Amino acid sequence: MSIKDKIKLELVRQAVADYMRSEGCDCCSDRDAHKAHSDRLGELLGVHKYPDGSGYDFSQFYSSK
Repeated sequence: MSIKDKIKLELVRQAVADYMRSEGCDCCSDRDAHKAHSDRLGELLGVHKYPDGSGYDFSQFYSSK
């Protein structure tokens, strides 16, 4: 993988992580779809799962505030 591709992937991971963090509240979000999309994105982007296997840990890619 070229450096350009690595940088692009890093930026995409960060953008997705920021999106994941900003999801809506419980009353207005589709939790089942969110879980399915999170799993798919995590797998495609090579994000590590939480140790308990409950999902993907996007927090490592959050941008600083």
